[in-house]
Amino acid sequence: MSSEKQRKDKTPKSHKKKHELDLSLPESKYARGALDVKVKAPKSRIAKANSERVKEQIVDAARHTSAAEILLPSDPGGIEMDDKSKRIYKLKHQEIVQNVDINTSRNAFNFQLQEFGPYSVNYSRNGRYLLFGGRRGHVASYDCHNMEIVTELQLQQDVHDVTYLHNDTLFAAAQRQHVYIYDKNGIEIHCMKRHDRPLKLDFLPYHYLLVSTGHSGHIRWHDVSTGEFVSGQQMGHGPCSILKQNPHNAVMHCGHSNGVVTLWAPTTGKALASIFCHKSPLTDIAIDREGHYMATTGLDGFMKIWDLRKMDHLHSFRLERPGNSLDISERGVLAVGMGRKVQLLRDAFTRPYDVTYLNYELGTPNAALSSGGGITASSRALQSRVAVASVAFRPLEDVLCVGHTHGVTTYIAPGTGEPNFDSFEANPFLTTKQRREAEVQSLLNKLSPDMISLDSNFIGGIDTNAAALSQEQSDIYAPKGNGKEKKDKDRKRGRNKISARLRRRQKNVVDEQIIKFREAKKAAVEQRKAAEKLDNAGTALARFARSSSA
Repeated sequence: MSSEKQRKDKTPKSHKKKHELDLSLPESKYARGALDVKVKAPKSRIAKANSERVKEQIVDAARHTSAAEILLPSDPGGIEMDDKSKRIYKLKHQEIVQNVDINTSRNAFNFQLQEFGPYSVNYSRNGRYLLFGGRRGHVASYDCHNMEIVTELQLQQDVHDVTYLHNDTLFAAAQRQHVYIYDKNGIEIHCMKRHDRPLKLDFLPYHYLLVSTGHSGHIRWHDVSTGEFVSGQQMGHGPCSILKQNPHNAVMHCGHSNGVVTLWAPTTGKALASIFCHKSPLTDIAIDREGHYMATTGLDGFMKIWDLRKMDHLHSFRLERPGNSLDISERGVLAVGMGRKVQLLRDAFTRPYDVTYLNYELGTPNAALSSGGGITASSRALQSRVAVASVAFRPLEDVLCVGHTHGVTTYIAPGTGEPNFDSFEANPFLTTKQRREAEVQSLLNKLSPDMISLDSNFIGGIDTNAAALSQEQSDIYAPKGNGKEKKDKDRKRGRNKISARLRRRQKNVVDEQIIKFREAKKAAVEQRKAAEKLDNAGTALARFARSSSA
């Protein structure tokens, strides 16, 4: 018995740790980080211990998060049909509104603004505020909880896009010539003249970077916390009006008129990757929350799904007409705006068929608001001109907002929003004091632009190829050649010293000493020439020497 106990005690600790680091399937979905880091070199004992410690922390966090699932107060929404033979996508929006609670039905509204469209829409990170801007200069901010307008402006300029910054107190507008920043009272805070003729805007909340593209074909990053211009590159594909960020690694995706999607980071002088997506001009792109999939639409009438981990095409969908706006909800539902219709697709990234979830169609605007002609004729004319311009899912709510040529409309979309919010990440019920504290905390935790990369796990990782790493470091830090640094000949050190200035000042001054020195120098030259003549005269061939006069 004692020998068996000794054998059990002699079991290596590594096997015990390996058993402890195994995660179940429910726990593995909460693991944030790579668990397969291997360090083979025996010299890196400290690095191996650090990697094991990181693994234990990842596993411990995943287990605690999985155990806290039971404390989540809400479940995701959805639609259940009483009549199993009826398809969900045949439901009309009015039927959905009639069967939901009163608080949810209040989220469905329609702003008829025929004179200022088309409208671009954007939600704040906590989903409480809606920002929409019309092409003809109308910009407004709307509180979705209190159902009231917070800010309303008439800029009397073309407004191509609007976006909130780190919270609802500041927003940016891409106007005709430059990007302007306004506060929640509608006061102009700043004019960013480096961003000329912008067409599209986006904001990176963890880096405090405002990104823009426009007519010039440049992509520019600007730090709004310090006012510093970070970077700007020429993309080389002409004017760009499609810009989306990857929420997973903060890489910017730009769609171009030649069907190419380029990926950009502020620290690189060229594109991180280029993907040829369509044979026609792109109309919009969207990236899911995990950063794994990308959806693209083009004028060829196709919508394509791409795997960003392999940069590979998965499958395609043939649309009724070319889609002009895309967005992906927090639970992976894809919204496609095309013409007067908006189609919601569920499981579109994993299945190439039978993915239609809901269909919405923009209603006819109030014909009585139009001028001239009869009501019937005006209604038909307005109906033919209504078209979707942009779509956006509301964070933490089952709501889809559609900006179109005749205003802004919201629809109830059950099962699209995340039901449980993280109060430290995005709290829709923030008080003024909490908002200030959260703003200070986010500024303290602000990430550097150097941390934007395709591989978001490179920070804190271990380079297993030690030989390549040492060679790279030696190439960077070791001097080239034989180790001796050559001085630049053109470099004029000490040019502005007082002695050098005096010498240059005395260069053109003629006095007695300079005259004597010049005369002595001239006499020495003549004496040397006379001596050379005497030497040549004594030779036998001197008679044949050609005289200087000849």
